[in-house]
Amino acid sequence: MILPIFMPHLGCPYRCVFCNQTDITGSHEKADEKKVLDTLNTYLGDKSLSELPPHREVAFYGGSFTGLPLERQEHLLGLVAPWVERGLVSAIRLSTHPLLIDSDRLALLKKYNVKTIELGIQSTDQHVLQRSGRPCTMEAIESAVALIQKNGFRLGLQLMPGLPGDTDRTFQQSVDDSIQLNPDFVRLYPTLVIRNTQLFQMYREGNFVPWSLECALENLKQAVKRYRQKDIAVIRMGLHPDPSLLENYVDGPYHPSLRYRVDCRIGLDEMRDKIAGLDDLPETVTFKIPSKSESIYVGHKRENIQKLKEMFHLKNIILQPDKECGQLQLIA
Repeated sequence: MILPIFMPHLGCPYRCVFCNQTDITGSHEKADEKKVLDTLNTYLGDKSLSELPPHREVAFYGGSFTGLPLERQEHLLGLVAPWVERGLVSAIRLSTHPLLIDSDRLALLKKYNVKTIELGIQSTDQHVLQRSGRPCTMEAIESAVALIQKNGFRLGLQLMPGLPGDTDRTFQQSVDDSIQLNPDFVRLYPTLVIRNTQLFQMYREGNFVPWSLECALENLKQAVKRYRQKDIAVIRMGLHPDPSLLENYVDGPYHPSLRYRVDCRIGLDEMRDKIAGLDDLPETVTFKIPSKSESIYVGHKRENIQKLKEMFHLKNIILQPDKECGQLQLIA
């Protein structure tokens, strides 16, 4: 269970061209004592441990938590502390900027049971970061990551493909760079044009063209494949379809089932590669597949089946779901 406490823009030293946390999250309230306690009571209330999921984390999202004055950080963390002591909250997680990490900040976080720190690095390309209003050197990112890992925190990294100046090449290089940092997990948020942002103005003036959905899907597919090869979990892909986001979304590669669409493309590649490895191509191909993965092998609107038939001139493709099957198998 994640107990989200949104703190739009708080602690952040920049106003990046893509950012309007208020319109993205729909949260207009500051992360004050009332907001924190209301969230805790809403999710936990008078419930006993037996009624709750086994792991419960408070998450400070939307701003740069460690950019707040240390006194304010301690106040917010202190509000959660009694719930941690009672065993109702297992841990705390937060997001922040790489430039806002140092030993003193990390010592405070460790004191209050923060277990996970997510860094919004967005890109490792300096030209892209400059155009996005988020200057940060690779050296600064590496320094922050080293401190976080040295102090025993779980590390998450956030990337935003399709920022101003981003290309297939620069994004995939950011993926490579992030893999070298050895995070525990990553989040991938394709860049969207949101009203009331500088990026929206750039878009209106013709100075920014967002990636198409097709471009984003292909780049995300390649990224996910490479993260999987290194056992790095991609725990989120695309922004949550909050009503406020949908009201303020203007353009860019948004899809309500972005992760599913990417997984379908990976499934298509897996089946294509196995069929291509056959010496003699039969009229019918049969795959054994994990039961829970049937939809990603069938594809969005059955497009995987249709594409494979056309690609290899097949009459039929049979998928056999199997609860005991751990991965795709070509059986005939």
